[in-house]
Amino acid sequence: MVKKEMWTPEEIAFLNAAYEKLAQSGMVDLYKKLVECLVALEYQANALALYPSILDSNRLGGTERSLETLVSALSDRYREEDVFVLPTKAILGRSYEIGKINLFYMLKRISALLPKDIDILGGMEPLAFVMNRMLSIMTEDILLDLLSDSVFKAAKPVAAKALAEIWEGRISADSISFNPELKKMWLIRQSSVPVFGTLMGTHEYISLCKQADDVCLKYIMYSSDVPDEASALEEFLFGLNYEELCDVKKALASSGKTCIDRDEVKKIIGNDKLFFFDSSGDPLELYRFFNHRRKQALSRRNAGMRGPIRTFEENFMAFLLLEKDALIRKILPKEKNNCQPQIKKN
Repeated sequence: MVKKEMWTPEEIAFLNAAYEKLAQSGMVDLYKKLVECLVALEYQANALALYPSILDSNRLGGTERSLETLVSALSDRYREEDVFVLPTKAILGRSYEIGKINLFYMLKRISALLPKDIDILGGMEPLAFVMNRMLSIMTEDILLDLLSDSVFKAAKPVAAKALAEIWEGRISADSISFNPELKKMWLIRQSSVPVFGTLMGTHEYISLCKQADDVCLKYIMYSSDVPDEASALEEFLFGLNYEELCDVKKALASSGKTCIDRDEVKKIIGNDKLFFFDSSGDPLELYRFFNHRRKQALSRRNAGMRGPIRTFEENFMAFLLLEKDALIRKILPKEKNNCQPQIKKN
């Protein structure tokens, strides 16, 4: 049986059912692996609970660590020192979250190994439980990028508070933090297959705008006037990085044709499998897509190359945080402004 404090009610019902059915299946080795993983996660949860709150100030000798000093450290040193500048609680919490994600993937693999008459999943899809946790990991990455970026200085205090709340929330069973607008954009993108066509993005923009809310639409209109952000959004819509898009546009121009399809795009860029070209719904594909563009943007920034130097997600998150902060400053008296970020607890 799973420990209630570690999981949402839906996850508890799913995991307990899978646990009991696997125990009754007679597949001893597979059952043992599931038990070992659950126990390992319990140990991680216990260790995580021992660390002090990142939101509180802590003093060691003459040195004080607080949210303000964390902002400074991440801004100045994260790009070079990476995990060594992060609080240990943050690193352990990320590992704990990834451990939960991997458990659900393991259950999906175990289910595939069992005889067809043994259904440990009860007709449910384990990947449904992975999505929000994967979004939490991606949101953490975006906020860290913002904090280590020299441009979005005004967003840094708000980003740090949001990031600290994600790290603190991971000890709670029902606290999976992410930005709701960003989640909506990701889910729209995951379910939309680019058509390419004339490469003007007409179909892709219309599909996005039909499903986007007012906040997302406001950003889309804003980004169209900022070349770097418009290019990052174009990457997001087409599922290709800037360099690949340039190659496809060049090939289309030289072909004399007015439009191009997905199979032709595959041949041009040399990839057997492009992002979101199937309907598997695997949240890991979403993370691969994000991380691929993230690494490319950082390479361009460091090398001074053409193309977007930030991902769509980083630009959009900065926009959202600054919009939220401006709204709070407008509504609340100055002395009561605590820069609450727009982070949803799910």
